Amino acid sequence: MKNWFVIILLPTLLLSCGISMGDRIDNGNLSVYFLEGIPKEKAISFARYWRNNGFVGERKQIIQLESDKDVVIVKIIEREMYHEDLLNITEEALIQQLERDLKTKVFDLDTEILITDNTFRPILKR
Repeated sequence: MKNWFVIILLPTLLLSCGISMGDRIDNGNLSVYFLEGIPKEKAISFARYWRNNGFVGERKQIIQLESDKDVVIVKIIEREMYHEDLLNITEEALIQQLERDLKTKVFDLDTEILITDNTFRPILKR
C-alpha cells in the first residue's frame, strides 16, 4: 500500500514544482510565451511588432511576456557568449527606446526589457 502511495505522490509533487513558462504562440523562428495578465491578443501584437521591425533572425528566439502590476516585462534570452559583457551607453539607449516603442505601439503600459539566461532569470547588466 505504501508503494502505491509513493508512486502516486511522487509524480504529483514533481509536476507541481515545475514553473510554467506560460501559454505560447509561435511565428517561424520566434516563440513568445505569455503569462497570466498578458492577453493573447497583446502577445500576438508583440510578435508581429518584433517580426515587422527586424528583431527575428536566423536563430530560434524565445521571449517571455509577464505582467507586474502596471508594467509589462519582456524577458529576452541572451546568447551565452555575451554573458560577461556589460551593456554600453549606446546599447542601453537603444533598449530604452525599444521600451518606449513597445509601450506606445503594443502594450499601452510601461514596458521593461530584461536580459535573461535560458531559464528567464535576469542577468544583472543594466
